[in-house]
Amino acid sequence: MKYKQILEWPLGLILLAVAILIERFLPENDGLDFIAGFLTGLSIVLNLGYIYKRSKRKLSF
Repeated sequence: MKYKQILEWPLGLILLAVAILIERFLPENDGLDFIAGFLTGLSIVLNLGYIYKRSKRKLSF
């Protein structure tokens, strides 16, 4: 369970970076727009979930 929490934030950042790169460098079409939107949505869910879980526990490193 702890590994999932550790990887949740970096995975969200990687998904967001991939979505931005898709939007920026690949040609515009409906399939790629869907994939970029899906990755952005997953990124938002993972990042907000990490923030929520992080706020519930003590701030010790």
